[in-house]
Amino acid sequence: MSGQMNVDVLVVGSGAAGLSAAVTAALGGASVLVAEKESVIGGTSAWSGGWLWIPRNPLAREEGIEEEPGAPLAYLRHEMDGESADARLLAFLQYGPEMIDFFRRRTAVQFLSGSKMPDFHASPGAALGGRSVTAQPFDGRLLGDWLHRLRPPLETISLAGMGIAGGTDMAHFFNATRSPGSALYATRRLLRHGWQRLRAGRGQHLVNGNALVARLLRSALDAGVNFQLNAPVERLLADNNGVAGAILRSDGGALEVRACAVILACGGFPHDRQRLAENVPHAASGYGHFSAAPPGNQGDGIRLGEAVGGQFDTSLRHAMAWA
Repeated sequence: MSGQMNVDVLVVGSGAAGLSAAVTAALGGASVLVAEKESVIGGTSAWSGGWLWIPRNPLAREEGIEEEPGAPLAYLRHEMDGESADARLLAFLQYGPEMIDFFRRRTAVQFLSGSKMPDFHASPGAALGGRSVTAQPFDGRLLGDWLHRLRPPLETISLAGMGIAGGTDMAHFFNATRSPGSALYATRRLLRHGWQRLRAGRGQHLVNGNALVARLLRSALDAGVNFQLNAPVERLLADNNGVAGAILRSDGGALEVRACAVILACGGFPHDRQRLAENVPHAASGYGHFSAAPPGNQGDGIRLGEAVGGQFDTSLRHAMAWA
C-alpha cells in the first residue's frame, strides 16, 4: 500500500500495550490504524506468560480478597527504590482495576484470577496472592484467517508448539508419569494439538500471552481497528503542534499516515546492540546479552521519539527493564 491516509489514532506496535490502546481508542469512537513492522501480530507479549500485576483487581475482590492501596504502594516504592513519582504509582494503582473492569465488560478479553500467585519478592507490602491476573484460554478458531497472523508461542517454552498454561494445566503435565488421570489429560491435549496442527497448521487452543494477544486482536477487529503488517515506521511527521503522523514503509511503497495522536508501543531495546552497550553494564563489559524478546524488538520507538526531540532517560538504575 502506498499513498496517504488520515486516522484519528496511529498505534505503532501490536503487543498487548499497543492493542489495548487501539481497542480503547476505537471503542471511544476513534478511527485507528495499528502499524506492525513484522508479518505477525503480538510482539513480545505473544511469547510471554501473559500475566498482569494489577493489585485490588475485580477478580480478587470477587474472591473476597480486599486490601487498602497502601500495601501495594509500599511494595512498589520498595521495589522501584524511588525511581518513580508517587503520582505515577498512585495512578497505576487507581486505574489498573478500572482497566480490568473495562475490558471484562466491553471486549473479548476475559481473565483468570491469580489469587494464589505471590509477589516476586518478600518486600514490605508484598502479598501472597490476589494481585495478578492472566488471560483465559482462547479458541483460536474465533480469529478466522487472522489466527495465522498471530505470532506463535515461543518454541523453547512450548511442547511441539503447544502452549502450556500455569496452574492446573502445567501440573497435569508434570504429573503425567505419576498419575493416570494426569497422563490421560496430557495425552488428550497432545492429540488435540497434533490434530489441529495437521488441519490448521498450528494449535488453536491458545493460552498465556498468546491468549492475551488473541483476545485483544479479536476485540480490535470487532471494534473496527485496521492493521498494516510488514510496515515499519520510517519516521514520524511533526508540525508546529507536535507529532502529526508517520511515514510507513512497505513493499508497496511509502504510506503517509496523518493522525491526531500517535502511540509508540514498540517495546524496549533488547536487540539494539549499541544501546545495550551504552546502558546495560554486562553488555558494555563484553558479556553476552540474551533476551527472550523477538529479534525484531530493536528499540525502534526510542529512536523515532529521539528523532523528533524526545529524550531517552538514562538515569534509571535498572535499565534491564527495557531489555
